[in-house]
Amino acid sequence: MIELALRLRGDKPRGALLEDRRLTEYWDLETPPAVSPEAVLLGRAGRVMKSLGAMFVTLPEGKEGFLPFDEMTGKVPPKPGDSLIVQVKRPPVGNKAAYVSMDVSLAGRFSILLPLGGAAHVSRRAGDSPALAVLAQSLRPEGMGLVLRSSAQGAVREEILAEIGRHVWQWQDLLMRSGSLTAPAVLQSAPDTLSRRLRDLRRLPDSVVTDDGKAAEALGLPCILSEDPFALLGVEQQLVSALRRRVYLPSGGTLVLDPCEAALLIDVNTAGDTRKGGDLILRTNLEAAGEIARLLRVRRAGGVILIDFIDMKSKEQQEAVLARLKEALSEDPVQTEVLGFTRLGLVEMTRRKADVPLPAQRLDASAKHPDDEFLIPEENDA
Repeated sequence: MIELALRLRGDKPRGALLEDRRLTEYWDLETPPAVSPEAVLLGRAGRVMKSLGAMFVTLPEGKEGFLPFDEMTGKVPPKPGDSLIVQVKRPPVGNKAAYVSMDVSLAGRFSILLPLGGAAHVSRRAGDSPALAVLAQSLRPEGMGLVLRSSAQGAVREEILAEIGRHVWQWQDLLMRSGSLTAPAVLQSAPDTLSRRLRDLRRLPDSVVTDDGKAAEALGLPCILSEDPFALLGVEQQLVSALRRRVYLPSGGTLVLDPCEAALLIDVNTAGDTRKGGDLILRTNLEAAGEIARLLRVRRAGGVILIDFIDMKSKEQQEAVLARLKEALSEDPVQTEVLGFTRLGLVEMTRRKADVPLPAQRLDASAKHPDDEFLIPEENDA
């Protein structure tokens, strides 16, 4: 069962997603800044860094964008001072510039329009679906690219076509507005957090638990009213546990998560698992694989992730753990890729950097505990 918890009253509206009462995602529902993922901006081309294979772009709110040469479109590359339409792919973090692209994509629940593309595709999450591939080719607007998402499977053709039509209108409107504005400027704001999260879910929540029924009506989901939905579902307690350096598995095993500049390192230990019978090591590793997939979503972790599972006896056990990890990650709306075991016995995987990692944000004082081991000290919080 999937539940959406919305705490909308008060100064800081927030939302959370729970599967079988286990926290899987947590969000602030404030208006996103101008330079946020999916925002389409009119930037001004800046200095060219040939050594980096990129150009810097001036963006709204005094931000800077990093535009690689291979993210440029058209036969003639932009020159310093030119106005150009870019889309934010990754937000700025600390002193790092936002990652931007000229290859704009307009996403909906069923489809992604690529106005500067020229081919029809099916999302990798949809698997091998010849019927969906044929549908994508038949619905692709002339002169543009189209990707059908996994949620298009079983959807009504007319609904998908209507969504694509809205994307085409959006792009035409962006082009028209770009000719009348001075860079840097916002052409299309990023979608609000809740809309984007619900759009990208493979399955919509079964119900909404909220303190504001009127605000939740627009979602069209069964609604349960509660004065404090987070307390009812234990959201804050689960969040605190998920952000600790040491996370306990239900069996008594532990995960130790250490982020560094280049990667997130995760160590799996049997620790206090005292159950009798079965293969303790395999059992702990399988349990850890499912919990790691959940924690990556809660923390909004991205980039390279290295997992040190407990050493296993056979190749078959390793394959079983990899299969469990991939299965658990299949529900993650953010793109992930499991590359397998390295020669040192570590599992190497990646998760797309789609958002600012949650540990970099302050939590409510009420959600903290003196014994909590947070990943980033308060003095380093963004």
